[in-house]
Amino acid sequence: MKFTRPIILLVLQGTLLGIEVATSYDDRGRQIALAITNVASVIGIIWFDARLRRVGQQLSWLTILMALASVWIDALGNFQHLYARFWWYDRVTHTIGGMALSAVCIDLYQHWRRSGTFPMTPAFATWSGFLLGQFIGAMYEVSEWLGDWWFHTERVWSAFDAPRDLFFNLMGGLLIALLFRLTQRKK
Repeated sequence: MKFTRPIILLVLQGTLLGIEVATSYDDRGRQIALAITNVASVIGIIWFDARLRRVGQQLSWLTILMALASVWIDALGNFQHLYARFWWYDRVTHTIGGMALSAVCIDLYQHWRRSGTFPMTPAFATWSGFLLGQFIGAMYEVSEWLGDWWFHTERVWSAFDAPRDLFFNLMGGLLIALLFRLTQRKK
């Protein structure tokens, strides 16, 4: 049986969703919010990859694995209470999350550049993807704040939580953008 990318993604993230639903690791509101993050990331990755495949391109496996790893690492932090046990764990997850978001968006902009949809230089495509990834990361932080405000999910721990998360998202995004630029220059 040949496994396609969407099936592999659905199996991996479906397993995580099953664990999230079957495990009582937090209050129900937070668990629902984290399950939504899982489902939204899978839908987004499959949708982006399918759109790119229609025109003969695709997201790189590295980008897909980085995106899935960021969701799994976040979930592991919740299941095993690593956020509470290790002060640095939240910083690592946001750095990896910033890398994943920017990688997906940079892949998308590079596709648009190669296909001629939006004529731009490789550097501009990388910068634009980086910025879109940072915007999505910022909107996620806003969703955490709104979840706390409306549903009392207590995902924002202190006055400095969101700015610190944004900073580490930025560091991860800059790192992946730099890696993209370095590989482009070698080509």
